[in-house]
Amino acid sequence: MTDQSAKMDERSWWDFWNTSYRAEENRDETSTDLFAHVVDVIRQTTEDSPRRILEVACGTGTLSRRLSFSSYHGLDLSSAAIEIAHRKAELMQLPAGASRPTYEAADFHDWPLPAEPFDVVLCVDAISCFRDQAYTLRKIAQSLRTGGGVVITSVNPIVYNRIRRGGGVRLQNGPVSHWLSRVELHDLVKQAGLTLERSYTIMPRGNLGFLRVVNARRLNQALGRRGAAVFRRLKEQVGLGQYRVVLARKEGRG
Repeated sequence: MTDQSAKMDERSWWDFWNTSYRAEENRDETSTDLFAHVVDVIRQTTEDSPRRILEVACGTGTLSRRLSFSSYHGLDLSSAAIEIAHRKAELMQLPAGASRPTYEAADFHDWPLPAEPFDVVLCVDAISCFRDQAYTLRKIAQSLRTGGGVVITSVNPIVYNRIRRGGGVRLQNGPVSHWLSRVELHDLVKQAGLTLERSYTIMPRGNLGFLRVVNARRLNQALGRRGAAVFRRLKEQVGLGQYRVVLARKEGRG
């Protein structure tokens, strides 16, 4: 079978991806765990108080339906994804004082800066796909109020390239500009004028090369539940998680 996605342009690829793989909630364990972690991070960093949130590359709005916010605006290149997000937003039950989330089909490179900056800007599993990653980080910083926070997650290439995948049709990676290493991502964050607060990996995976040993089921079972949990945290700390999570802040007085 032929992977037709290899012949698609950028917008068409994301339309295809979102209608095929992101139209349903909780379709796969990996993305569900990633979204759950981001929600926990935002809750902790904002002390669970509602905030004005901007999500860059929001897809079908899955994360927005799990967040607490006073207002939320999602941007995505895919108009098909935004259409799904709008439709699902109509069914949301909102807490008192929260406005209904809004979504916009737009290329973030060309999107005009907001009249009022946001308290939190999110970019989940998408920074690798922007054609100008340095400009994207600068624009994220410009969209943020002084003292506001940024949460970025990005695929960790060390682990991603060591995951054996099943048979059948494998989609192309899509319009990936560049898989960012830890050092590269940190440099872009700092160059954007943001202060890096935390950087770590989550969700250890991989079954090729040395990861085949450290993630072996027998090894982790032999450690017992508590030992396996400690070993998991150790792997995340040394950078063997599938995703890197970066928390940064725009310093200064509000």
